[in-house]
Amino acid sequence: MKNIFLIHSLNGNTIDSFAGSVEKFCKDNNIDYYYPIFPIRAEASPESWGSILDQYVKNGILNSESMVIAHSIGTKFIPKYLVKNNINIDTFVSVAGFVDYSGTRTDYIVDVMKVFKISDEEFHNCKNLIKNKYSIYSNNDSNSPLEKCVKYAEKLDAEKVLVKGAGHFTIKDGITKIEELNEIMKKYINK
Repeated sequence: MKNIFLIHSLNGNTIDSFAGSVEKFCKDNNIDYYYPIFPIRAEASPESWGSILDQYVKNGILNSESMVIAHSIGTKFIPKYLVKNNINIDTFVSVAGFVDYSGTRTDYIVDVMKVFKISDEEFHNCKNLIKNKYSIYSNNDSNSPLEKCVKYAEKLDAEKVLVKGAGHFTIKDGITKIEELNEIMKKYINK
């Protein structure tokens, strides 16, 4: 059963930026859409997020035909989660995925980045669990320089999609819709 999941960022502010356009796309195309709400900021951890996503796996909703779109820290969580649980999905789209964080350094962000860090082994093992991989990133992301976003895409063997001037794809960056993401979703539902 095809469906689309959107995994939010550390602060949960994905809902204020492009989440609405993903939901609209899904409604317009009659495809099920899921937006799990995870603990944010200092409360975020792969375990706390995983326990929520486990329910979707247990119910057969997150499955080998699913598309998962992840934003920021979500791009670290999904590969870790798929590998840990040996879950296959059809399509993964990372939005503002990065290998090393360069943004604001508060104590909780440093701690959270450590627990969400993806090992090279996890990157390697994750590649075989996803049929189609895309990495959308910008040339002016305030949290991660371009080369860290490109490196993320390369470690995942993802198709690279550069969106100029989109920052970290937040409402602060003026992002409420990502046209390139809509094109990827169209490909997904039409195959």
